[in-house]
Amino acid sequence: MKKSYWIVIVGLVIIAGIAFAIWRKTRTRDSNFEVLTRGSIIESVYGIGTLTAVRSFSIKSGVTSTIHRLFVKEGDFVKKGARLVELEGIGSFEAPFAGTVVSAPFKKDETIYAQTSVLTLVDPSETYILVSVEQEGALNLKAQLPVKISFDGLRDQTFDGKVESVYSKGPDFLARITTDKLPKSILPGMTADVAIILQEKKDVLLAPVAALEQKNLVVSRNGKSVRVPVTTGLVDGAYIEITGGDVKAGDQSIILKKTAK
Repeated sequence: MKKSYWIVIVGLVIIAGIAFAIWRKTRTRDSNFEVLTRGSIIESVYGIGTLTAVRSFSIKSGVTSTIHRLFVKEGDFVKKGARLVELEGIGSFEAPFAGTVVSAPFKKDETIYAQTSVLTLVDPSETYILVSVEQEGALNLKAQLPVKISFDGLRDQTFDGKVESVYSKGPDFLARITTDKLPKSILPGMTADVAIILQEKKDVLLAPVAALEQKNLVVSRNGKSVRVPVTTGLVDGAYIEITGGDVKAGDQSIILKKTAK
């Protein structure tokens, strides 16, 4: 009697183990669920931009000379007309505008060769963002498109901007972005995450891109995985607009994952 009892117990354990393995394999294959909802979607072109000063001034000597006097150092903010440097046999140079000295690599009595940059001054109060974009993205850009800008270290803040111009420079495609007044802590040379907004739609049916398989949306119906043909619209990377098909808000989409081999 005891022997038969243990045989039954072992058999049940084996069956439960097999059932669990099948369930886990199915879960791995079918992945997670996400409910379709209605909401807003924004199609954007993304890029990394560099904050650039509109005005900069660099002092270069046309001939070999010597620094006779240096009136400033790197990091100094100077007013318009302030004396910057005096070169022997050439004379002194003054600041054409108020700004920050960002480069002054030489010291008094050092020799400066022709066309060497002696000092560079930039105006940090007027800036723009220069962003490089892919060719496909550049084809969709035009002046006056709105832009959202964020900086590392200030992720809780987003700044507005507009596309001023789009142009090519060699093999690169560039967008010049004008911005609202930025905090003084953001300096020329810092990089920014840029989202150039192409178009926005509100109150549309949204599905996760990961639930889309070619032109079919994978949904759960009556406990089964069903592939429903759909037509799509805007996509923002994570979500896609569903413009047609036998799906509606509240349906459960299935996030597809590749099964490890």
